[in-house]
This record gives sequence, structure tokens and C-alpha cells, in this order.
Amino acid sequence: MAGHYRFAMDQKDIVRTLITTVGSFTQDRLIDKEQRIQHKEQCAERLAAEDGSSGNGTEVRYSDQAVLANLDWGIEALEEAIDTSNIETKHARLDYAEKMLHVCAMLTSDQKTAGVPNPYLSAWAYLNLSYLWKLRNDVRNSVLHVLEMFIIEPFFSRIDFAPELWKKLFLPHMSSIAGWYAEARHTLMMEVVPDSSDMSFTADLDQFFNESLVFSMRPDQMEKLKKLEQLYSESLDENTRLFAKYYKDCMNSDSSQGASKKVMAPMLPIAEPPMTPLHEVSRSIPEYVKFGPILPKSAGFSPVLKSKHGGRENKRVSLNSSAFPHDMDESAAWDPHDGVPEGNEDDSDYEANDGSIGSTVQQLTKLNRTQSPWVCSPVDSPRTSSSKASSPKSDVNSRKESRSLLRLLSCRITVPNDDISLPISPRSSADSDGEVIEMPKSCRKNCGRPSSMSYDHVNIRTSENSFQNESDEGSHSCVSPSLSEKLTRHSKPLKDFVCPITGQIFNDPVTLETGQTYERKAIEEWLSRGSTTCPITRQPLSSNALPKTNYVLKRLITSWKEQHPDLAQELSFSETPKTRFSSPLGKEIVLVSPSNQTSEFSNFKAMDDYVTQRGKRFTRPVVATSPTSVISQAAVEKIINGLKPFVSCLCTSNNLQECESAVLEIARLWKDSKGDAAVHSYLSKPTIVNGFMEILPASFDREVLRATIYILSELIFGDENIVETLTSVDSDFDCLAALLKNGLAEAAVLMYQLRPAFSQLSSHDLVPSIMQIILRTNKESDDLFLMIEPKDAAIALLEQILMSGDENSRSINALIVVSSNGIASLVKCLHRIEGRRSIISILLCCMRVDKSCKNLIANGIELSYVLDLFHGSNDSIRGICVDFLSELVQLNRRTLSNQILQMIKTEGAFSTMHSFLVYLQMTPMEHQPATATLLLQLDLMVEPRKMSIYREEAIEALIEVLRRKEFPNQQMMVLDALLSLPGRITSSGESYIESWLLKIAGFDHPYNALVKADWTETMEEEEKAVCSWEKRMAFVICNHEKGYIFKALEECFKNNSLKMAKSCLVIATWLTYMLSTLPDTGVREAARESLLEEFINVLQSSKNLEEKILAGLALKTFINDPNAIEELGKYAKCIYKTLRKLKRNSFVAADILKALMNLSSVNATEMWSCTDVVELDLSANGEVLCMVYLKGCLISSHSDGTIKVWDAGRRRLRLVQEAHEHIKAVTCLYVPSSGDRLYSGSLDKTIRVWALKAEEIQCIQVHDVKEAVHELVANAKFACFISQGNGVKVYNWSGIPKHINLNKNVKCLAMRGDKLYCGCSGYNIQEVDLCSSAVNTFCVGTRKLLGKQTVNSLNIHGDLLLAGGSAVDGISGKVFCGSSKAVMGTLATGFDIQRIAVNNEFIFTATKLGMIEVWLKERVCRVGSIKMKSKGHAKITSLLSDIDGGMLYAASSEGKIQAWALD
Repeated sequence: MAGHYRFAMDQKDIVRTLITTVGSFTQDRLIDKEQRIQHKEQCAERLAAEDGSSGNGTEVRYSDQAVLANLDWGIEALEEAIDTSNIETKHARLDYAEKMLHVCAMLTSDQKTAGVPNPYLSAWAYLNLSYLWKLRNDVRNSVLHVLEMFIIEPFFSRIDFAPELWKKLFLPHMSSIAGWYAEARHTLMMEVVPDSSDMSFTADLDQFFNESLVFSMRPDQMEKLKKLEQLYSESLDENTRLFAKYYKDCMNSDSSQGASKKVMAPMLPIAEPPMTPLHEVSRSIPEYVKFGPILPKSAGFSPVLKSKHGGRENKRVSLNSSAFPHDMDESAAWDPHDGVPEGNEDDSDYEANDGSIGSTVQQLTKLNRTQSPWVCSPVDSPRTSSSKASSPKSDVNSRKESRSLLRLLSCRITVPNDDISLPISPRSSADSDGEVIEMPKSCRKNCGRPSSMSYDHVNIRTSENSFQNESDEGSHSCVSPSLSEKLTRHSKPLKDFVCPITGQIFNDPVTLETGQTYERKAIEEWLSRGSTTCPITRQPLSSNALPKTNYVLKRLITSWKEQHPDLAQELSFSETPKTRFSSPLGKEIVLVSPSNQTSEFSNFKAMDDYVTQRGKRFTRPVVATSPTSVISQAAVEKIINGLKPFVSCLCTSNNLQECESAVLEIARLWKDSKGDAAVHSYLSKPTIVNGFMEILPASFDREVLRATIYILSELIFGDENIVETLTSVDSDFDCLAALLKNGLAEAAVLMYQLRPAFSQLSSHDLVPSIMQIILRTNKESDDLFLMIEPKDAAIALLEQILMSGDENSRSINALIVVSSNGIASLVKCLHRIEGRRSIISILLCCMRVDKSCKNLIANGIELSYVLDLFHGSNDSIRGICVDFLSELVQLNRRTLSNQILQMIKTEGAFSTMHSFLVYLQMTPMEHQPATATLLLQLDLMVEPRKMSIYREEAIEALIEVLRRKEFPNQQMMVLDALLSLPGRITSSGESYIESWLLKIAGFDHPYNALVKADWTETMEEEEKAVCSWEKRMAFVICNHEKGYIFKALEECFKNNSLKMAKSCLVIATWLTYMLSTLPDTGVREAARESLLEEFINVLQSSKNLEEKILAGLALKTFINDPNAIEELGKYAKCIYKTLRKLKRNSFVAADILKALMNLSSVNATEMWSCTDVVELDLSANGEVLCMVYLKGCLISSHSDGTIKVWDAGRRRLRLVQEAHEHIKAVTCLYVPSSGDRLYSGSLDKTIRVWALKAEEIQCIQVHDVKEAVHELVANAKFACFISQGNGVKVYNWSGIPKHINLNKNVKCLAMRGDKLYCGCSGYNIQEVDLCSSAVNTFCVGTRKLLGKQTVNSLNIHGDLLLAGGSAVDGISGKVFCGSSKAVMGTLATGFDIQRIAVNNEFIFTATKLGMIEVWLKERVCRVGSIKMKSKGHAKITSLLSDIDGGMLYAASSEGKIQAWALD
């Protein structure tokens, strides 16, 4: 057998399919832990049974115990590796498992271990090793280990270890062996069944074979059957091993060849059945009827799929006496009732022409669970059949009369007749001759409407999902009741007298070279259509020329006709006009043959794309029809004759009422015909279809309209060519659209079947009407069973509308869905399996257009439906599910998002996280960002652990896509996904992480605009949840591979896309900022190395204020790192001016400047600069005596009693108000720290209180203090001023002044709270407690013989107290700590200081001759000077810096004001 080879396909296709099939098998096994446990228990029971049956109480050797222990330890280690999330532990356990399993894999094949054959143990070990290599992502090694399993122990591999894999890889090649077995077994059964001489030699004898017959078999018959079973099993094993070696050669050959070289695979072997001796054929078969080889069902020429009602049990894998000891434990022994292990019994959704491996497996192994009880093999002890293999009622046994037994086959009858008993066709193989079957009632729910074909007026039909097979199994020809009364057991014609194509008695029988006999005219028609194979056996025919008439058979038929002339007349073949030999779908019926069968190896390709899935969702599989009619021709003709007057009325009458009545009658007759092919063909004529369409715009009767749509829908389902008739006129679709808008829900079904283009749908504005169907809760009466529910059709149409068109049209239509309150209804429809994917697509589209609807979906959705769809669908639909879930968890309430994530993690029948991980590893790049972010969020539902495979794989996938420069769209998807991870989402669904970062930097306008509208009482709790979440998220992202994300962001910064650069900046800023709030794990250095220069570039080059602030916030996080601040100092001169400008909008710029200026490596003198921007000559008002800055305004007082208010914006001074309340010089102005009032003191002995308004001041109080005021400080309780003489006057606003005699000449004042600081002569500074009047002197000047030592100016800034005055020993001023009064620094200058001003960075001191010296505040070192323009020896009377530190103002005794911009 091994020597027979034929050429096969390209080896790369074979290898690719092997990898895909085995990879899918091992992946499913790894996911399903329960299945692995069950399989281990099954194998353990098998071992126990083997040990108990062969050991006989003998002691097991220690070496054997060690081998079994190694196997057990290896499997346990493998399970631990599957369950652990620690990558190091996983690798260690996998290494250990490999060592243990190799011990069993290398056992000698011809020996036993503890009574167990070594091949069994080795095969089990190889199976687990394949799991192990799959975990290591080495699918090639996994495939090789699986193939080795089949080579070592093919028997147990195909029935225990991997039956489903055997069916896919090996069973398609065993069809000839299966056919040989069925034929040989059939001949043996002919000897056992009583009266077999009266039966057809192609009858299904299994229907009559029961346990009583087993016991009645002779010993020689038992021995024959036993040998047959044994030979069949050995043949399967031998060929399984042969093909496993072939596959292994393909794998090894592929790995040894170059990747670019196309290599042909090794020759594919052919599985041949054992040779059966001629004497094995039953001697009871008369020689005169041996027209050729008798081919039983499933003989192997063309394995086809049987329906769940039409198949029969498969007994090809049967156990013989040598396979198992008879005393083996029943639970451990393999039960032949199970046949070849298979999957879902009802899974029959395959097309007739599908030649894939999966289809062929179903064709060869489908078991009939609902027919007659299975008959035990004679080599097994009799048992009660299992429930799966028995008839529906367990108490039914094979000893009941055959009538009762055959009634179990009633589900195979496709066209029931309620009140009559119809005989089975002579060609039927489902029952015995001479028996009459009572056909039960059926309903649409249990039996789908069949497809059909016609040949010469003979109706050919099958039930739902049934296929034509070699012996025309399951087909029934029904005749009239009168005929059924005449047909008795002895009067029925033999089955071989009936043509398998026409279903009539032969008139001119022709026996082909394949041994099959047909009516000459029928086979001529078959050959004229180009067919070159036998219709039943599918064997190729050597010639199209037909042989002579089979006169032997013809004489037998003539003899029978003479005995039964009446029956012969009714069953005889008659010529009728020929019709097309095709299915109602308008497509030629292609019978399955070896020449057109296609293997999965040859047409291996991906699943249908999204559009194909949508088009086939509701369409039932196209099936080949049985060559025998189910409804008698007379019954069909009766229905057609009944239709003719109504059809004529429909097509010709001008009376609408008559036409409406005709439609209702046609609908009734169509239902009565059960969708017969001939009736369908009759109604499918264009004139009749057009007649139906003319009813739709004319009728107003709802029932008539529903019936019309029902008929048209049925016709389209049977023949899609009718769609061309309906779509040829645009007005037809317009009519359906109008009916839909008028509330006729059934119109949606017909519209869906017409497959309209998006342009047609969009032109009618159908979304509101479709939503009305979806929102509708009441159901129409179900007297008309439409192929598709109107709601499902509406959902499908809505999906097409939303998924097509441009972005604008999608947005408009999605908003209509949302505004019509359709979201809740769509969510409730998720339980509908057919429309589930469409609903999720619609909801996803709505969420992307109107993100605010996420909360509504989240509160009402049942996530198990989405997860079930994900687990049971192809990759395209899985991508939709992942996108949907990824969008859904982006809610503005973090607590609700966490609840949704927890539900996703825990619901579903499978491990959701593991399924997402597997999908992430296999999904296309465009789906990876959503999948990775979803998986990462699910992993963070618990506190971050040291290691997690889910988290690591998710972050790695994000980073890898982010680094793919050649895919900018995918990079942008990753950045958008990363922006959503912090969990800061507004109620409108937008991320506000950027606004939140700006708020942290002091620029809170965007944040207030976004978030304040959403603020509620629960927001504080939500904010806590968000803070906790984003810390965990930032921690795991930053610490992945020691900050690998920062390197990826650095590369992404260089992209030319402004949008991508902005998103990258926001993410980098967030991660960098979060680093400052997290424990230092060593990744800050990685962030600095990758991003510092990028942030500096943004700060320098960006023209966007918000981008500069974000870059500044990121840089601020580096200033506490000594290495980072030193590196930042290298760029100090470049960014100094930018930071000074940025100070006006963000305090982080001031912090950075402060840090830079404190660096010893930074030369502050080089960076200092200023620009003269304003010079005002106000000498007309005398001297400028004082200035203050308040709320963007500069206020000046003059010696003529005038107070002026200036707008200081835009670096210009614009006069906005002049006040002349004082009659003498206004010597002083003061604004308290509260900034709510302005106080002015004058030589007119009054103190005035001013209210501050927009760009103006208003005097609200006047206090007469009886003395001239020279210096003034005040707050809400006190006003302290200096007058003539020593001391300070304290005025408590009640009109009673209080004099504090300090015995000192006070020159200047400063106030902080209730503390008053006085600068006195002798360079003394005293602190006065205004509440207790206690005086404390904390600075005393040095006594000098010459000159006066005076404090001329005091200024408080923050916690600092600055004093300036007379120069003593080269020091003119000091800086004190406000709390400790310690000297923080000295102002070393040789000039007396007249005035002091200070801001966040600098100290300004005014000396004689109009000179202003500039000092660095933190280091108290001189960095520059400014010269005020003046004539002569004018002195500076007032010095002031604005609150932002961007401007410096000076006033002189010449009446001038000059301003400088501090660049």
C-alpha cells in the first residue's frame, strides 16, 4: 500500500494547513481546562483497566512506577505552566515538564510498562509535548509531536487522544476503506436478515439488524464479522500511520528548504482497502441479478454530508477482540456505539459542493441519533445502547414490529401528509420492502423548507441540510392513497426495478460499467449536460456511449408487470416535456465526485470577510437534492391546476379585489405544497412575479400585502434569479420603501433579500422607519412563516446603512438611532443570535459618533452575549467585539468602568483574558491596539503584581505597533488608546487628560470648560477612583522593560504629523508627571534620556501655548533629579526667555527658572536682559510719589493730589482714570494682601479708602487723621502711618488714633497680618504686634562716627523681609527670613538703597542717580543693572514689579514713569 503514490499539492500549502489545524487544536485544548482534566481522567481509567486486566495481581516494578510517575509529574508541571502568570515560573515548569514527558515518549514500542503498552504512554506523552511547544509559541514543533503521536499509536490517537484532529487530517483519505468496509459488512448482513431474497440488494439492512439477530448468527458468521471488524480497524491504523509519516516528511522537508524556494511535497500516498476474496460474497444473492458490484451506502466513492435527520450510524471504527480484553472495565473500554468521536450532532451547516476536510468529516461520520437503535458488533458483549445512539424512546427495542421501528424514521420524510399513509418509494433505502410507513405531521420549526429540482416533470426534493448520497439514502417517493392500498409486501416492485433518477419503473434499463442501472433517457440527459461520472457511485465513465438494453432486467420487469398490471400502469415511466435540470436557485446541481471534491489543503484560505458574512447570514445552505420525488406527481399537478385560475386572475384581471383574493389563495396553496420545486418553478415566471409586484402599490389590505411579500420572499429564497426581475425596475424598490415607511414590517424582509445598494437605501431615508420596526414589541400573527424575522431584517438593513457611506452620513444616521431611543431596544435584542453581530456593529458605530450613549449601553447590556459571539466567531467578528468592548469601558465614571471590566473578566464560558491573549497574538495590526488596551485594563483589575503575561504581552503589542513608522494609522490608533488608559473621560466620552495636565500646570481654563459642567456630588469619589486607577496604569506602563515605552515615544515625536506629535506629547507628559508621584523604580533616568530633548524642542519651537505648558510641566518633573537638572542647565540660555514668557500662564515656568538660576553652572548674568518699553513724562502733575500694581492696572499718585489709573496690559500704559479727591500731594498708596481695597495717604491729613472696579477706582471712605501722612500701610483693622516726629500712628478706623512711641525716627513701614515692621534710623528694624502693642527689635545697625544710618525701604515677599538703606561696610541691604528673622543674604553695593522691589526671581534696588541694580533672589547675587533716563540728579521715588514678574516700573522725582520688559 505504501508503494502507491500520486502527485500532491505544493508542500507549503500542506505545511501551512497542518500548522493552522494543529495549532487550532492545541490552542482549544489549552483554553479548555475542563476538557484537559476530563481527558486525563479518561486516560487514567484506561490505564487502570489495562493494568487490572493484564496484571493479575502481580507487583509492579519500581522502574515501571517511576515511568508512570514521570508522566504524571510532567502533566502536572504542564498544567502549572498554563495556569501561572509569572513568566519565569512558566519557563521553569515547561522545562521540567519537557524532561519528564520525554521519559515516556522514548519508551520502547514493543514492550509494556505496568501492564500498559508503551505506545499508549508514548502517544500520551507526545500529545502533552505538543501542548508544551504550543505554549512556547513553536507551532512547528507542536505539529511534529502530534504527528509522532499518530505514528506511534494510531488507534488510541484517533479514538482517545485527538479524534477531532484525526477526522480533519486523516479521515478524508480513508473514504475507499470506509466504502470497502460498508460493502463487506452489507454482504454479511444479507445472510442474517430474514427474507432478504425479496429485498433490494442496495437496501439499508442496518434498519433491521438488531440484538436478536446477533444471537441468531451462526458461529461462522460471527467469525466473519469479527475478522471484518479487526481487518477494518487495522487498515485504518496502518493508513493513519502512513499519512502521519507523509505529513512529517512534509514538515521536515519544508524546514530544510530555503524560504524563497518553491518545493513540491513528497508524494501523497493513497489509502487502499484490503482485498476481499470472492467467496466472501454472500451465496444467497441470485446470479441473474448481479448486474455489477453492489455498492452499499457510504461506499467511499463520494462521501457526502447527511442531514441530522437523514444520516445513519457510522460503524466504521469498531473494536475487535484483539483490541481490548473482554473483561476490561466498561468505563475504560472504548464503546463501539460511539463510532468515530464527533462534535455537535446538529452541526450540518455545510454546502453540498464543499470539499473541505471539515465537510468530508461530517459526511463520513455523521451519526443518526434519532433513528433505529444501534446494533452492537457481534464481537462485543451485548449492551444497552447509549442514549446518544438509541432511538428517542429508550424502551423501544429491536424486537418490536418493523412498522414501529420504521416509524422512527419519520423525521426523514420531508413532505408529510396529515391523514394518509404513504408507501415508501421502491428506490428508498430507509425501510424494507412490503412495509407501509405512516407519515406523521410535521411543522416548519422542525423541518426546513426544502430546495428542489425538476427533471422531466419529476419533482426532486430533500429536507433541510440533507445531501444526495450514493444510494439515494433517505429519499421517499409518495404516490396516491389508492396506490398505497394496492401496494403490499408481495406486490411492490423490487427496488432494482425503479430508476434512481426518475423514481419510475424502468422502461429501457441501461447498466453502466459501474454496475448501476438507469433509465436510458434519464442517463442520456445526465451525460448531455457534460457530466462524465456515474450519478450514484461518482466513478468516472470511460465513454459517453451507452451500452445495450439490460434485457435480463427488462424481462424480470415485464414478468412483474404481467402479475400487477394496474400498479405497473401507475408506476411506469412516461415521457413528459423536459425542463431544466437545475435547482430552484438557478444554479446547476453539481453532484459530488472525486474530480470536483476540493480538499482543505488545496483551497485553504481565510474566513469570509465582513460583507460575505452579512450576505450569507440568514441564507440556508444550498443542498443537492435527492433524485427521488417526495410529493407524487399527481399531487403536484393537482396543486398547480388549483393555482392556474388564481394566477390567471392575478396576471389579467383589472379588479383589485379579485386580485387580492387570488393572492391569498395562492399563498394558501403554496403553503400546502410545502415549497415544492415544480410549484416554485411555476410561480417563478416573470409575468407572475410582476403580477405580485403590481399588487404591492395598489392594495391597502395589510393581509394581502403580507401574503404577497411572503410569496415573493419564498420565491427569492428558492431562486435568487428572481431578484433580477424585482430589481430591474427601480419603482419596485421604491414601492417597498414606501410600504416600510407606512409601517409594513414585512417589507424589510423582502428589501433585505433584494440586497440593495447603499445608494438605494440612503435615498429613501429609511432609518426612522427601520427604528420603528426595531422598537416594536408586539408581534404579527405567525400564520405566514417568513424566512427572516422582520426585526432581524431591519437590523441587517440598519447595519448596512450605518456601515456604508461616508463619515458624515454615518454620523447623521447614527444620531437618528440614538435620538429615537433605539439604543435600549437594540441592547435588548442581543439575545437574538442571528442579528447579534449586526447589533454590536450598530452600537459600536453609535458609540463612536455619540460617545455619551456609552452609559446607556453599559447600564443595560448583557455582556455574556458579546463574549459568546467573540468566542464562537471568526477573526473579523472578534475584531468588532473587541472594538465594542474597548469603547464600552471608556466611561466618565471610573467605578462603572471597573464594574464593566470585572464583568468581562468573569463572565463567559471560557477564560476571557486567555482568549483575548490568544486573539492578540493572532489578530491583524489594526485590531491590536484595542485588544491590547482591553487586555491591559482587565489585568489591572487586581493590584499590579510583579509579573503578568497578559500585561506584558499587551504593553509589548502596543509598543511594537507604536514603533512601526511605516504604519502611521496604526501608530495613531495606539496613541488614542494610550490617551484613554488614564480613565479621565468626560460625560461626552472625550478624554480630558490634556486639560487635567494643564490644570496641574496652573492653566485651568480648558479643564474648567470641560469638567465643571459634569461636576456632581459623587465626583469626589470618582476622582479618587480615577487617581488610584491612573497610578496603577502609569506604574505598569512605565516599568515595562525598564521604561521601554519612553524610547518608543521618542521615535514617535519625530513624526511629521502634527496630530501624532501632539498626542505623543500629552502621553509623554502624563507618564513623566506620574513618575513624580510614584516610587522611583529606576525608570526616571530612561525617561530623561529619551524625552528631555524632545520636551525642550517643543518648548522652543512650538507656537501653541498649551503645548509649551505641557512641555514645561514635563520638564518640571526633572528639576528634583540632580542629573536631570544639570543636563537641563545646558539648555538654560536657550529656554530662558521662553520660560519667562510662559510664567504669565503657568507657575511651572517660574519653578523651572528658579531651579536653573540656582545652578552654579548657569551664569545668571548672561541670561539677564530687559527692554525699555515705556517712558511717560507726567511732570505736569508734579513728582510721581508712589505706585502700586493691582489686577492688571498700574496706579500712581502725584504731588498735585492726583491719582491716576493705567491699563498695564500689552506692555503699554494707557490712562483710564484720574481721581482728584485729595487736595494735596498723595504721598503713599497701599494695597493689602487681600487685594480688595486701595488706601491712599496725603498731606491733606486724610486717608481715603477706594473700592476697586473694572479699570477704575471709587472713593468710599474718608478718614481725617489730623496729621499729614507720609507713609501708610493698612488692613481691615488698622491703618498705620508715619507723620511728623518719631514713632508710628495706629488708626483703628474708629476715629481714635493711637501713637506708638518708638523713640526712633521711622522712615518706612511694612505689614504682614497683625505684625508691623518699621525701618528706623540707626539701621534698626522693629516688629510691632498691633494687637498687644509689643515691640521687638531684631536688627540693630552698627554705630558710626560719621553719617546717618537709615533704613529707607522695607518690602515683604512671601516669607522674606527685605530691607535697604544706607551703605555700611559695602552693604546696603539685607534679606531676612520672616519667621526666624535670620539673615538670608546681603545686598553688597556701595550705594545707598532708596527703594526695593521684588518678584519671584529678582530683587531690584534703586540707588542714587537713577541707577537700578538687579539681584538674583535665590542666590542674592547681582546679575545686572538698569539706568533710568533722567536729567540731572533726579532720584527714584517708587519702584515696582508686576505680579507676573514680566515688567518693572520706576518713577522719578522729575515726574516720569519708565517701564522695562524683563525678557
